[in-house]
Amino acid sequence: MKKLNFLFFSIIFLFLSFSGFAQQSKNQWVVGTWKVAKLEIPHYEQLIAKATPEKKKQIEKEIDLIAQSGLFQFKADGTYYIQFSGNKEAGKWKLNQYASKLIKEEKMPNGQFMKPEEIGIESLSKNTMILLNDYEGGEIIRLTLKK
Repeated sequence: MKKLNFLFFSIIFLFLSFSGFAQQSKNQWVVGTWKVAKLEIPHYEQLIAKATPEKKKQIEKEIDLIAQSGLFQFKADGTYYIQFSGNKEAGKWKLNQYASKLIKEEKMPNGQFMKPEEIGIESLSKNTMILLNDYEGGEIIRLTLKK
């Protein structure tokens, strides 16, 4: 019985150790400077499909300009800086337990932090991160970021 208990606790310990290591490496994958490689906005895609050729080019150009201006910096100390679509934001970040969500807290001018915001992580590797963000209108926006 003692051997069985020892084996059980050893397996649990190894699993928890591996989970902590996996979480640590995913945090390291997030650290760095990211550029927007692709921006998908379903609402715009519907507009593009129905648009005249001139309007289609205009909408696609707007999306490209938004994407080109995007810069995301995540530092190892848990702070971040984002410049996207003419807006700038700074604060602190972390991953949830399963590395399926990026949790960020924007720092306000008075030094306090806003309520944590969770952004879905569809995919994460050393050089690519795909974020899913649901803005106020309930619309999903998919950002493909590359280092």
